[in-house]
Amino acid sequence: MLAISQPRGSAMVQRGLELLGTEGHPFAGLADVALHDGGDLSGIVDQASRWARDFEITGVLVAAEVYVEAGQQICDLLELPGVGMRAARVCRNKLLQRRYLPEWSPKSVLVSERTGSATYDGPFPAAVKPLDRESSIGVRVVHDASALAGILEELAPGSRLLVEERVVGREYNVDSIVLAGEPIVTLLTQKGTNEESTEFFVELVHTTPPVNLDERETDLISEAQRAVVERLDFDTGFAHAEYRLTEDGRVVLMEIAARAPGDACLPLYHLATGQAIEPVLIDAAMGLPTGYKASFRRRGRQVYFVHTPGTLLDVRTEGTNRVRPRWLADTTGIWPPLRPVGEQAPATLHELFVLKKRGDLLAPITESSNRAVTAIFDAPLDEDIDIIEARIRRSVTIDTEPANTEQA
Repeated sequence: MLAISQPRGSAMVQRGLELLGTEGHPFAGLADVALHDGGDLSGIVDQASRWARDFEITGVLVAAEVYVEAGQQICDLLELPGVGMRAARVCRNKLLQRRYLPEWSPKSVLVSERTGSATYDGPFPAAVKPLDRESSIGVRVVHDASALAGILEELAPGSRLLVEERVVGREYNVDSIVLAGEPIVTLLTQKGTNEESTEFFVELVHTTPPVNLDERETDLISEAQRAVVERLDFDTGFAHAEYRLTEDGRVVLMEIAARAPGDACLPLYHLATGQAIEPVLIDAAMGLPTGYKASFRRRGRQVYFVHTPGTLLDVRTEGTNRVRPRWLADTTGIWPPLRPVGEQAPATLHELFVLKKRGDLLAPITESSNRAVTAIFDAPLDEDIDIIEARIRRSVTIDTEPANTEQA
């Protein structure tokens, strides 16, 4: 395999880069690695062209949002299966998604420091989404025109925001493996964020399969996904979308990406179906058919823990059946594979990951990168997974030392 990675990143990314070529580490199997920022389209395409002279390249798998457009450009250049130029471009731009997909989108306007908050004449509260960021960075709720004007005053020159109606409703990840324009597998994951207790929308809970959808609602969301994929001329790859289902049955697209989901969404599919989905992603990248069955045998859940801001000292557990915190930023830098258990096996805590290093400063959770500790577990379909979650949360303690503050 050949890989392109960012030269900078989180503590886990940095740890992974340090271990490139280390014997016994999964990354030791890479034939070559090039470090390029996602926006370095010329450098990435040039690197792929040089690799193509020495290797037979049969597919491109994009694992990070910042490489979606560059990945598709390589597919186009080397005549490989890909999502298509329209899908890649639109999926990388929230405004284009709203304009290409108005039937499924909330009402929105483009606002900048030059146009001012007067551009937005919709209802409040409203959602504000920067157009140049990923991973929920900068996404927040504003409750009135004065708050919106305050955000605009903080904008750097040239920055732009998408300001849109605040859509309230149950939210889901909708993931489709698409071959030649046809979604052959579609999987749904229930989402939970911190929006009820903060003004932000950071994902803190993923549940596969959802516990709050009936068959009719599932069909409505899946039909919307199929129509969106068709409108974008999405050819071959993975379509990862997020939708809300309102109380009146409206299916609203929050965003769509031309890549696989992050967090533990892929491992949750493995735990819930008993089948690893990563090999299917590789097959799809090469345009190969798949026999993956979207049949759930257990229910999986990932939770992120809310922490007290301050310096991370330790993560302690009690009563977690020998599962201890795995400090990824201090060890391998990658998530180890999770192994499914029997369909009727007792509720199982598979992993407790710490994503930061001891001594790191933990900030309030206003964006995905602020999250520090996460647990992944599953249970039989007929068991109440909320009860299991509550038990796991009680068993985990995150020790922090609050930052010193000067007394007035």
